[in-house]
Amino acid sequence: MPLQRLDEAFGVGRRAEGERRVLRTYKWMQFRGKEEVTDFDEAHFATEGIFSQNSSEGHKEYQDRLRSIHLRKEGMEKAAIAKALGRSERFVAKWWQKEPKEIPRPWGVHEYLTKDMGRNARGVGSTNGATMTDESAADVATWWRDVEVKRKFADDPVIYEEILNNTDWKPNNARTRDFATGAYHLKYDQRGNIRWEGHQAGKYKPGLSPAMDKAIQKLFVEYGIADRTSGIITNWYPDGQGYLGSHRHDCWTALFSFGHERILTIDNTPLLMQDGDLCIFGTQRHGVPVMPEISDGRITLVVFFYPNEMQKKGMWQTITDPETMEASPALGRMLHDRHLGAQAEKGSWDKELLALQQLGFARADALVALQGSHGDVDKAAELLLMSGAVPEEASPETGRWKSEGHSTSSASTAIGTASSSSEAPEDEQLARQLLEVPMSDAEVAALAMQLEELEGPREWDPSLLAAQFQEYEEKFTLEDAERWNGHGDLMHSPFSREHLSLEKMDPVTLYSVGHGDMLEKDFWEMLQCHSIRVLYDIRPTDHRGELFARHQRFNVQALRSQCRARGIFFKPMPVGRESAYGTLAHIRSDEGRHTLVELAWQAKRKRTAFMGSEELWQDDNRQVVAEELVKAGHLVEHVRTDGSTEKHLTVQYPDWLLREEDRLRLLEKKRQAGEANTTVHKSRLERSSEAVAARLARPVEELDAMTELRNAANQTELVVAQRKLARYQRLAEEKGLLANKVLKNVPEWVREDAMKQAEWVAAKKKEKAEQAAGANGKGEDKTSESPAGSSPAEPEPDTQAPAREPEAEERPRRGRWARHREVCG
Repeated sequence: MPLQRLDEAFGVGRRAEGERRVLRTYKWMQFRGKEEVTDFDEAHFATEGIFSQNSSEGHKEYQDRLRSIHLRKEGMEKAAIAKALGRSERFVAKWWQKEPKEIPRPWGVHEYLTKDMGRNARGVGSTNGATMTDESAADVATWWRDVEVKRKFADDPVIYEEILNNTDWKPNNARTRDFATGAYHLKYDQRGNIRWEGHQAGKYKPGLSPAMDKAIQKLFVEYGIADRTSGIITNWYPDGQGYLGSHRHDCWTALFSFGHERILTIDNTPLLMQDGDLCIFGTQRHGVPVMPEISDGRITLVVFFYPNEMQKKGMWQTITDPETMEASPALGRMLHDRHLGAQAEKGSWDKELLALQQLGFARADALVALQGSHGDVDKAAELLLMSGAVPEEASPETGRWKSEGHSTSSASTAIGTASSSSEAPEDEQLARQLLEVPMSDAEVAALAMQLEELEGPREWDPSLLAAQFQEYEEKFTLEDAERWNGHGDLMHSPFSREHLSLEKMDPVTLYSVGHGDMLEKDFWEMLQCHSIRVLYDIRPTDHRGELFARHQRFNVQALRSQCRARGIFFKPMPVGRESAYGTLAHIRSDEGRHTLVELAWQAKRKRTAFMGSEELWQDDNRQVVAEELVKAGHLVEHVRTDGSTEKHLTVQYPDWLLREEDRLRLLEKKRQAGEANTTVHKSRLERSSEAVAARLARPVEELDAMTELRNAANQTELVVAQRKLARYQRLAEEKGLLANKVLKNVPEWVREDAMKQAEWVAAKKKEKAEQAAGANGKGEDKTSESPAGSSPAEPEPDTQAPAREPEAEERPRRGRWARHREVCG
C-alpha cells in the first residue's frame, strides 16, 4: 500500500478536537504578505517514520509514472505496482512500458527535474559540496525520494553551543534557479545590490563539535553515506526573523536541527523540528519561514549526498505496515546482505591495502583503486600511477609521497625504489631513475639542467622567487574564478565575486547593437555580418520590472525564441531600470558590475554583443556600458544598421543621461505620495470619432496566461509575469469591450490577484478623494475667515499620501528628440 502523506501524518492544520491536545501554536510566514497560523498537537511531536510528500499534483503524477517504470524493471507485476502506488492498473499499463525520457512533463514540473541528477554541463549541482562517483545513481527517477523523520537522532544539548562558538559565520546571498537548466541566478534588490538571506552560513569541519562528529558518523553508518563524497554546511538563525527561502537541491539531504524549535516547510507542509531531530528528503521544496514569536537561535547542519544504487533501491521499497512504519523484509535482507558482503570484501583486502600503503599511497586512494581493480594489487598500482600521484621518493614510516616522479613497470620495482631512496645519495638516485625508467630527450635535458643546478651555486633572490610564485598563484586563482559553464550567473559563486573584477580580466572585444525600428530580417543580418554568437539584452525596465518594446518582434520572448532557432545564446540582464534610478546609478551597483564582468567573460570565448533599444548609440543608455568597458581596457565596436562599425572612444555623457537619476528619484517620491501624473494627453486628432472607431475596430490582443507563465525562465521572471497578468485581467474587467488586451486560460490565482489589485486601487482612490475633500474644505474655511484684501492660505501638500497604482500602462518616450523635449520642457 502507498505511504502516508506527511501533512496527514503530522496533523498539520487540524484544530484540536476531542482528546487531541494542542501543545504549540505558531505564526509563520514563508512568502511575503502571507501569514499563516498552525497548531501542533501531541501527535505531531510523537510521529516519525517515512512519508510521501509532493509539491503539487503534477509532481505526484510525474513521480508515479517514473515509479511504474522502475518497479516493472524490478520484476513487480502490474497489479502489485498499482497497489503499491495507489493507482489503477490502467494507469500502470499506460506508463510502465515506456522509458523515463518518454514521460511527458506535467504543468508545474520544471524542466531540470526531468534531467539526470548531479553535476553536469548545464549548471546543476554546482554549489552543494557533494561529489558524484561511479557508484552514484543519477537517472531522473533518483530525484524523487520520500521524506523520513527521526526524532532526537542527535540528542546532545552541547552541540548547539559548540557549533555556534566554533564556526566562522558569514552572510548568505539569495539565489533562484533556472527552470530549464537548474543553474543558479543571483537575486538583487530594487537598487541592484545583492539580496542577502535572513541567516548566517558556515562550513562544518571535523573537530568543531565532538558530539556532532559522533552523530554524523552514526548517520553515515546507518544510511551508508560515504564520508568523502558528502558536503556539509551549517546555517544559523539568530532569532525568528532569520529565514531561508523555499528552494530545492539537486541531491539528497539529511538535515539536523539544534537549538530552539523552528518550522521546516517541506512542499509547503510545516514540520516543527526540535533540538536533535533529523529529516532526510530528496528534492522536495523546503525552507525556514519567518516566525516573529521566536527570540532564541537555531542551527541546522545539512549533509548533502548523492545516493548509490543500493540506496536508490531502498528508496523504492514500499512500506507494508503503516502502523509500525517498518521497512519491508525484502529491503532488510538486501541491506543485511550488502553489509555482510562489504565487510567480507574489506577484510579480504587487508594485505593488498597494506602493500599499497607501503608504496606510499594514501589509504583512501588505495582502497578506491582496489575496488576499481577488484583486489588486484598490480592493477591498483597502475591505476594510482596513471592518476598522476607518482612518487619520486617515499617514506615507509609516513606512507606519503614527497614529490612527483615517473611511473614504474610493476609494484615490486616501485617497492625497491622506495626502500633504497632514503639511503642512496641524490646523484645515485637520479642515476637509478635513468636506468630503470625510459625517458624522452626532453626529460633527459630537463634532468641534466637539474643536475647542473644541484652542482652550481644557488644565487636566487628570495624576493623575486616570492613575486614569481605570487604571480602564478594569482593566475591560477583567476582561472578558478572564471570556471563557469555559461548557464545561470557567473557571479553567483562567492569565490568568483571575491576574485573576479573587470580590470583583472584579459582585454576582449565586444559589439554594441541597437534595434530601433529595424526589420527583423535586417537586424539578424546585421548580427550575422559579425558572427555574433552571444547576445545580452541590457534594455532598462520600468518600475514594475517590465520591459516595453516598441515592436513585438523585439520583446524578450520573441528574441529568446529567435536566438534559440539561430543557435545564439540570449540572456536578458537589464541595466538602468527605474527602480535603480537609471543607468549611471545602476552600473555602480552589484548587478551592474556583475553584468560587465559576465560580458567580458563571454567575449573571451565567443563573439558577444550587448543590445539597446536605439539604433544610434549616442541616443541609447548602452553607451554607459561601452564607456565602462573601455575604461577597464577592453574594446567596444558600435555596429551601425548597415553592418559597419565605429570604435568607442571616451565621451561625455549627454544631459538627459546625467539628469536621469534625479528625475527618477523625484518620480519615485511622487508615486509614493500619490502625485505621479499617469494621464496620457492625447491630441485632438487622437480623440476624434474616426480615431476612436479605428481603435474599436482593431482586433483585441488575446494573450494565453499559461503560455506567459511557462515562458518565465526563473522565479524572478515568474513573479513579474504573474503581476503583469493580474494587471491585464483587472484592466480587462474594468474596461470590458474597450480593453486592449484580454487573457485566456487564466488560472484561479491570477484572478484572485486581479481582485486584490482592484480592491487595493479602489481603497486608494477613496482615501485620496477623502484627503482631497478634507483639504478643499479646510481651504474654504480659511477663505471665509480671512479679512478683506488678504489672500486665502494654500493647503499644505500631503506628502504622506500612499502610493496609487497606475491604471494605464505607461509608454515611456524614446528617441533623441523626445528626450530633448522632456529635459527642456
